Amino acid sequence: MKKSLGLISLCLVFVTSLFAQQEVLIVGTMHGVYGLAKKSYRPMLKKAKAYQPDAIYVERIPAWDTLSMKDYYAGFLACADTLSQKLSLDENEVKTAQQKTLDQMTEADFKLLYQHYQLSLDYANMQLYSNLVSYGLDGKRKLRGHEMTDVSIPLAIEMGMTKLYSMDFQQYFKDYGKAWRACEKNDKESKDKGAKRIKRQLIRLSIEEGLNGAFGSLGKYTNREKTVREYHELNSFRYRETSCKPCEDGTMYWDLRNLEMARNIGNQVQEHRHQKSVVVVGAGHVVGLQEALAKEFPDIKVRLYREL
Repeated sequence: MKKSLGLISLCLVFVTSLFAQQEVLIVGTMHGVYGLAKKSYRPMLKKAKAYQPDAIYVERIPAWDTLSMKDYYAGFLACADTLSQKLSLDENEVKTAQQKTLDQMTEADFKLLYQHYQLSLDYANMQLYSNLVSYGLDGKRKLRGHEMTDVSIPLAIEMGMTKLYSMDFQQYFKDYGKAWRACEKNDKESKDKGAKRIKRQLIRLSIEEGLNGAFGSLGKYTNREKTVREYHELNSFRYRETSCKPCEDGTMYWDLRNLEMARNIGNQVQEHRHQKSVVVVGAGHVVGLQEALAKEFPDIKVRLYREL
């Protein structure tokens, strides 16, 4: 009787998990920071941990998207190709290491998986295991001023996760850069009121970022609704009040990138049945990702860092 009740309980838990609404929490970051601003990542890590995610998505290109890697990760691809000609790993050893928990893994396991993910073109997990090779499980306590080393990787270690999920998209990297430079040149030569306003806005943002960074509150400031909308407006060139072809191209490429990032997130969330996922991404993407996820994956609930 007791065994039957136990089995029924397990089945109920499994069925409930299947039908529970999936959700993602978008955490907007500052990418790399320096000096006192490094402290701003500590409260972000604390809040992300309290959320108790079962998956972490990072702003890295997935292994399957070699077109994005071609220009953006050219050096990484070259190193991986060179390594593949010199190194052959035992697949059974790799599988054995992957089946272990973080606490069960040895330094040899960390090194093996670091090499495996490098050969597999999995940049995010190569970084995870590179960090573990260099600093071990205690390396999570050292601030290094970047979202990967101070939020994503230590969060994975705190949660006992052995894998990160990549979601970036960079197939239009060169096109976006070209549009940005042309639009910037146009801004200097034009009398567009929006272009003049954005110059003053950039000065104010720089001052506010410096002040919040000094007091360790840059993460909170960066995720304010007003701030993420200003970053979105800047990165998507929506500050323009008059027509500008390069700026319009830049808007298109920025929106396409956010759309494909959202698809990379949503498709993997559904495939792996992740219930609570943290998405660690540059704050300029927060608005675009929120909108794209809501449109492409209406059944996935989107939460924002400032709601915590």
